[in-house]
Amino acid sequence: MIFGLIAAVEELVIAAAIVFVITLFYKFLINQNALKELKNEQKEKQQKIKELQKTNPVEANKMLNDVLKLTNKQMRMNMKPMIPTFILVIILLPWVAQLFPGAVVKLPINLPYFGSDFGWLAWYIIVSMPLNQLFRKMMGVEL
Repeated sequence: MIFGLIAAVEELVIAAAIVFVITLFYKFLINQNALKELKNEQKEKQQKIKELQKTNPVEANKMLNDVLKLTNKQMRMNMKPMIPTFILVIILLPWVAQLFPGAVVKLPINLPYFGSDFGWLAWYIIVSMPLNQLFRKMMGVEL
């Protein structure tokens, strides 16, 4: 029981470090102000589209094209930090897999479709999602 707890905490710390570095990539490789402005412009146009769909569907379709262009621009901005993120993941996740063979967390109950044992990957996913949200909120990172 103690070994399982230690392994879970160790992987939590490793996951936190990985997620923190990935969040730093997104913080410094994306112009956060430009992205925020782009998102605001997108929201404004979407509101106008909702209003125009009732009165002028042709104009709404033209504005929808503008929103799609803005979405494409946003996706291109998010591609820049993905390259170092993929490199980091390709290097570190196999190492984490070697560190934690077998079950990392054993639940006292059996979950349908999941069982009672979580391996390193399931535990990494479970802890990295809230850590990702936390770090992005703390650092003011937009996506």
